[in-house]
Amino acid sequence: MPSVTLQGVVLRYAGYRERDRMLTLLTPDHGRVDVLSRGCKSPKSALMTGSELFVHGEYVVFQNRDRFTLTSCSPMDTFYPLRMDPYRLTCATYLLNLAQAAAQPEQPAEGLFSLLLKGLYRLAYNNDDEPLAVITAFLLLYAEEIGYRPRLNHCVRCGKPLPQGQGTRLDILAGGLCCDACRTEQAFPLTAQQTDWMRKTMPANLNGTVGEADQSLFNALRVYVESRLETCIKCSQFLP
Repeated sequence: MPSVTLQGVVLRYAGYRERDRMLTLLTPDHGRVDVLSRGCKSPKSALMTGSELFVHGEYVVFQNRDRFTLTSCSPMDTFYPLRMDPYRLTCATYLLNLAQAAAQPEQPAEGLFSLLLKGLYRLAYNNDDEPLAVITAFLLLYAEEIGYRPRLNHCVRCGKPLPQGQGTRLDILAGGLCCDACRTEQAFPLTAQQTDWMRKTMPANLNGTVGEADQSLFNALRVYVESRLETCIKCSQFLP
């Protein structure tokens, strides 16, 4: 089989034999791809840099049936500043874990790939961005990417328009904001500022400023997303 060139981001790696690693890449055209990086742990290996977490690069792989072996790579960005700030590093790891939970083999993931790169870039290079705001915005946009965009302008239960500048509740089960008349015990209360922030963030798509977010909104969106994934992202216990 001929070689294939993939653009990808390293989501995770696992040790394989003494000097090898099995990489999990997120690619825009092929979704999640597992690639064997032979000898990458050797000090002089040309594959070492491209076999680290967060690296965005161009990967040339040899395909043998359903198995891929890395032959060369050209890193485009290592997002190195993340490694200098433990909190931003934890936030970025959370983004990788979310991407891995959603990506499937041989299913195009252009939107998820683009969203992940934006999130990593803002965490690594935009020091003015509050990390909590970045990952909260990521959760909101991620929900849309995986097919669970929350309803923000009308009550998700009765369909009544929700006025601007008023507090609402995020109904996890129903999938959006609800009015006071339809509230349930499981719905997360949101302030007017939190509700307006969500409405502004959704169309912005991590372009421009992300403003500020708080712990309660992050927790609400985290529960919303993880309920759709039907799994718990373990590193979220270290956030916010």
